[in-house]
Amino acid sequence: MKRFVRRVSAKPIIWSFVLGMCVVRGAEAAQTQNVPGTNTVMPAPPLSSSVEALAMLLQVVNRLEHYVKTKDLGSIHNEDTILGVALNGLLANANTEGREHAGAFKADLTALGQAVSALHGQADRMKQAQSEAELRNVLALFYKVRAYFTESIRTSAQTLAYRYRCPMHPNVTGKQTALCPKCGMELDQLVRVLPADSGTALAMQQTVRASVRTAGPLAAGQAVTVFLRLERVTGQSMLPADLIETHSQKIHLLIIDSSLTDYHHEHPQPTGTPGEYVFSFTPRKPGGYRVWADLRPYPLGLQLYAMTDIPSLTTGQPLTDRAVKFKAIVDGLNYELFLDQNQLKVGRPAVARLRITTADGKGFTQLEPIMATFAHIVGFSEDYKTVLHMHPTGPPVLNPSARGGPELLFQIFALQPGFVRLFAQVQIDGRSRFAPFGVQILP
Repeated sequence: MKRFVRRVSAKPIIWSFVLGMCVVRGAEAAQTQNVPGTNTVMPAPPLSSSVEALAMLLQVVNRLEHYVKTKDLGSIHNEDTILGVALNGLLANANTEGREHAGAFKADLTALGQAVSALHGQADRMKQAQSEAELRNVLALFYKVRAYFTESIRTSAQTLAYRYRCPMHPNVTGKQTALCPKCGMELDQLVRVLPADSGTALAMQQTVRASVRTAGPLAAGQAVTVFLRLERVTGQSMLPADLIETHSQKIHLLIIDSSLTDYHHEHPQPTGTPGEYVFSFTPRKPGGYRVWADLRPYPLGLQLYAMTDIPSLTTGQPLTDRAVKFKAIVDGLNYELFLDQNQLKVGRPAVARLRITTADGKGFTQLEPIMATFAHIVGFSEDYKTVLHMHPTGPPVLNPSARGGPELLFQIFALQPGFVRLFAQVQIDGRSRFAPFGVQILP
């Protein structure tokens, strides 16, 4: 059994928003060194939105197949964001690339997203047999979608999707098990094709827009009523029926101030106006607050975040505390986070163990169910754009009388590097408690 170790401090690195960062891929390619040799050379494939999107799809489907076969169902939700960017980019460009049968292509892309969403749902419920059945549908639809692309695009996507890098020299890439010319180590780390690598053609595709208005001015220490509006990019209102319920709610709002210290998790309720939802909260810091609406909208049913700001007449505080932190004390209880590896890295899942103890060191076992589980962890990047939302491994907790603790296992899967403020949310005596931590994600 792998021993859990605590991650040591590292200097902060800037982290960019997974759906909003514009990266010039040529600059990255210029810094990447391909390993020479007949069995290792990996020429960079011709890059286009279609190549990148198909490479993303290929990697996602491979990971889904691996997770189901190894019964690691808790990891399946990790792939939603990447898949959503790829599918939405292809859907948006389906009519502009001169593709024949664009209507059938879009229908099959949508069906693929729906199939992965169905697999996600069965995996969240830890249903192995049903997940295997849904996976077969995913694979069949993926092969159908892949057939729409030309042989040239399929070959380039295959090359892009199967690159590996040296664990010691990340700029050295090549075929799996090839040897790094700098240190002799095997190239054993898959290079994930991520949304931030795809540039504006894919990364900027947003399908849902969020906006807010308040019933009064935003002021520290004063409760405020906030009205959230959700609509598709076409302007169509997002109704409750357009959203899939996840962890007992259709909309999860992740709200925080600019100093990344005052976190709120709210669930807005529909008003009489289509597409409008209302909630209230009490800010504890000056300045505006940023809101991420965590959603799974139809027709694809894949997780996405719609971001907006709650404005204020006052100035917010900057982020000044970037310390790596694995311990917190909240209301007399000790919270500690352990990692199964020394470093957290982009695109590499890591197991995190949250342990809660009393002041005398005894395990705390009276955690109450909150949103169908015993804890949630949400993370905010120093760039004030990127978020993580994690749940413990295991089936949903549907019995309100059930109690949990002292340990819960999570999986951290980051798509960009940088400092992240984490908040573990639990419920005790009917009230939410939030324990803050700080971690660094390395490239």
